[in-house]
Amino acid sequence: MRAAIRRGVLGYTVSFSNNQVMPAFDPERKNINDVFVKVNAATINPIDYKMPRAVLGPVYGHDFCGTIEKIGKDTAGEFQVGDVVFGIGTGSVAEYAVANSGKIAKASSTWKHSEYAALPIAYMSTLQCLRKGGIIDKEGSNQDGKSVLVIGASGGCGIAGLQLCKAVGVSRIVAICSGKNSQLVRSMGANEVIDYTKESELASFFAENAGKFDCVLDAATHSGGGEDYWDTSVALLKRDENNKLLGHFTALNGPATKWTRALSGYEKPNESIIMMDSNTADLEQVLSLLDRTGARPLMNTMPFDETGVVEAFKLLKSRRVKGKIVFEIAN
Repeated sequence: MRAAIRRGVLGYTVSFSNNQVMPAFDPERKNINDVFVKVNAATINPIDYKMPRAVLGPVYGHDFCGTIEKIGKDTAGEFQVGDVVFGIGTGSVAEYAVANSGKIAKASSTWKHSEYAALPIAYMSTLQCLRKGGIIDKEGSNQDGKSVLVIGASGGCGIAGLQLCKAVGVSRIVAICSGKNSQLVRSMGANEVIDYTKESELASFFAENAGKFDCVLDAATHSGGGEDYWDTSVALLKRDENNKLLGHFTALNGPATKWTRALSGYEKPNESIIMMDSNTADLEQVLSLLDRTGARPLMNTMPFDETGVVEAFKLLKSRRVKGKIVFEIAN
């Protein structure tokens, strides 16, 4: 099968194969809770190039939308052969992949396959950040009067944050990104934009907005360019009359000290790194929320061949991509 694969001693070299071995599938034993899918579309994320082959396997990718061709014996009743599904799989940037049934959801004909494929990691991670920050509950209740700051707003997770905040009616949605992306992020839901390339503008914003935000969603800190908004952003959170934090800072990454706290269970109050939990319910809620406003993920579609795959990873590593990089795989 065709697949984007890891080569080299540790697997950090991006390559493409026309004859990669198809994933094994044992519906009676090893894969009783899994599905085997023909992949229609798939996307890539920073984790794909940051982790070695020994951890993530020979084939790139997690996010996908595909058509089920085989099912594990314990998935009968949940999913059927022929169902179009989307979610998290193993080695998804390929013609065929395997996914756990608890990490996928059914797709409908109202969205493109590529749009479904752009959702899982970026939108589930962001949803869980905003849920931790008290912005999105299980019902997606209206959040009129709330204020959210989205840092790194023009990337895949940043755009997800803007769209989800708009879907629940957040009153003040502030985006931090490059000024050249101002119009883009406004179209995605921001009603204020701060240009991080203008140091005086950024400094003034932080100085004038202490204690004004219910939630900060940080999709930029430690993303590869040396940024660290963590400590300065905590000062923006709302406090009560006793100076106790009411707002919540949520991040997708952070310095080693913050990861140590997160992994050991000793995070500071109202400061969280979100380690995504892949599940069907959150995939379904993302769809429900986006359908409220008709929002769709912003996509950059690349050819599914050697040149397209290599160029896609160069673009992803540049940290200048707007939205998600997508491969349309099925003919």
